[in-house]
Order: sequence, then structure tokens, then C-alpha cells
Amino acid sequence: MLLFSLELQLPRDAASVPVARGLLASSLEALGVDDTVQIDIELMLTEACTNVIRHAEAGDAYTVQAMITNTHCVIRVLDAGQGFDTEAAGQPDTGPAREHGRGLVIMKSLADDIRFRVYPREGTLVSMEKELRFKADALGPRLAGMECADLELVREPDPGLKEFATKLFDLARTGQTERLIAHVEAGVPVDLADDKGDTLLMLAAYHGRADTVRALVARGADPERPNDRGQRPLAGAVFKKEAGVVRALLDLGADPTAGAPSAVDTARMFGHTEFLAWFDEPR
Repeated sequence: MLLFSLELQLPRDAASVPVARGLLASSLEALGVDDTVQIDIELMLTEACTNVIRHAEAGDAYTVQAMITNTHCVIRVLDAGQGFDTEAAGQPDTGPAREHGRGLVIMKSLADDIRFRVYPREGTLVSMEKELRFKADALGPRLAGMECADLELVREPDPGLKEFATKLFDLARTGQTERLIAHVEAGVPVDLADDKGDTLLMLAAYHGRADTVRALVARGADPERPNDRGQRPLAGAVFKKEAGVVRALLDLGADPTAGAPSAVDTARMFGHTEFLAWFDEPR
């Protein structure tokens, strides 16, 4: 369960590091995270930000995102650099990369999981995850145990999180599979849904993104999850006459008779009868 999130756009200046660290530290402390775990997380963030300031050759700014759930903290740092060899840089004795390597060694030793992605037009993403422990009677576990109605009284909607989610939905619509899956592998819920109940999978299916559909299902997305209108991804693909997505979902086990309207109902309703023969195939 998400307890807290933040997104910071910071200047590539050494003074930004204590700002990012202080904001995250105050949040961890308020939620009652164990002191030892909190120190590890602060150091992970410090090293990631310091690496950006020292080594990112392009861009005047960088982005820090942090998500705290009742079990984990996920930190993502995105710069505008050209990337680097993480295997070579992760060894402290690799000549010119020696200083860079020390920071990576520290991050790898403290994080439970760490991943690197290089985007040609956007820069380098470092994603780190740390399992949380809480102090006795900490606020974090108590928030996680509240009913949803009670939780809304103490947590206002986060505009930054809403903007981030909008970007993810756009990635699904436009079929930017690699970027979307990088976020999913960094901790974004694979069945994330918008205010209409349309999941990432539904949006990809509706817009004909068969490769994105396959990648999401491969990572656990539910092909039978309906939106608020009761429509499922397969029915949406049939309505839009996206044959590639229809075939992909059938191959992945989607049920053409499920939902209201079902994919079968939709095909008959809109005259897309060519799909009916596919639905009769053994699965």
C-alpha cells in the first residue's frame, strides 16, 4: 500500500543533494522507519544524486522520485547523461571510473535491488529498492491498516503522483513498451488504472499496442480485469478492430465470453464477425 510519494526536479548542483536527502529523511522518520534502514536509504539517495552531479555530462537538472509503501521504499533518479558501463563502473579499481565506481558499489551493497536503464533521448535511470522495518507503534503500519475512507482523511491526493501516473498511461497508449516496462520493473503496479478503471493493459489494447500488451501480461497484468463500464481488454480491442491485439490476448488466454459486453457480444454488435472464428478456436 502506498503511504507517501514525492517527485523533485532539482538543479544539477551539489546543494541539491541535502535538500533531496532531508525531504526523504523527514518522511521516513515521520512514518517510523527503523533508524538503521533509514540511514541506508539516505545514503543510497545521496550516492545516486552525487553520481549525477559529478558525472552526468548533459542537462542542467535531474529528477528524483521516491515511493514509500508499507513494505518497501523505491528511489528513482533520472539524469540527462549519456549512460555508463555499470559493470565496469561498479568495480572500484577500474582506472578512470574509480570514483564513479565507489558510489555504485555503495548503492549495490545497501539496496535490496538496483537496476539501471539508459534512454537515448532522456538519460540514465537508476532505480533502487529497500525493504522497510518500522519501529514499535510506528505511524506507517497504522496507516496501512486503516480503511480507505479513513486514510483519505489524513492523506491528500498528491499532484506529483497524479502527473506521474498520467505519463505512464500515455506510455501505454503510445506503445512505448521499453519505457513503460522499466517503470513497472522499478515498482509501478502492473495493473495501475486511471479514474475510469482503464488499466495500462486496457489502454494499450484499445490503442492497438500488441507488443505492449504482451509485455504487460508477461509481467503479471490481468487480461480479465474490467474497467468501470465492465469492458475487458479483449472487448476493447475488438471494438477498435485491432486484430494484432485481439490475437495477442487470445494467445495469452483471454476469455472472449467474459465481461459485459463480452468480446463475442462486441464483435456481433459492431459487425466485426471475422473475429468470431478466432473465438471458436481451441485455447
